[in-house]
Amino acid sequence: MQPTVSGFVLSGGNSSRFGSNKMFHRINGTCMGIVVFNNMKNAVDGDVCFLGPVIDHQDFSPFSQFSGKREGQGPLGALCDALESAITDVVVFAPCDTPGFLHTHFQQLIAASTRFDVVVASDDAPPHLRHLLLSCWNVEATRQHMAKAFASGERAIHRAISGLNVGDQRYEDAVLMNINTPADEQ
Repeated sequence: MQPTVSGFVLSGGNSSRFGSNKMFHRINGTCMGIVVFNNMKNAVDGDVCFLGPVIDHQDFSPFSQFSGKREGQGPLGALCDALESAITDVVVFAPCDTPGFLHTHFQQLIAASTRFDVVVASDDAPPHLRHLLLSCWNVEATRQHMAKAFASGERAIHRAISGLNVGDQRYEDAVLMNINTPADEQ
């Protein structure tokens, strides 16, 4: 039986390197955050929402938003909030600045999730850097583990996943590229 899947696009962060809120940066006329949202939505059967502070922008008004009790406490806090609120078997995550990660890439993460607690997108070339916020999580296997790590004071996802069965799904660098400055889009 196929797992039910929902998704969260991480909308937090200060966009300090970008110079303005990167969620609103337009790619082919569409806000970058919405591009990522649509790519994810085309890969999952459940709901997709933006996770983080409320986005007060007209282009985002039709989209679901979620802000949990750990809002403002970093990516691990956001991840714990999402896992805690999930009503699906699997949850996928993506930062708002990864527009090159298409629905087919999300589908690959989801397909691999049947073999692991967490599947993380990673570079196809050594040293195979993991992109921990571009990932797929089995809710039942990870919810309590991650909440316990957060409650213990841990704030680094790469340390919090210790003890979980983590798999890597490899992608070309261009697919994983974060748009951190306007020049990165070139």
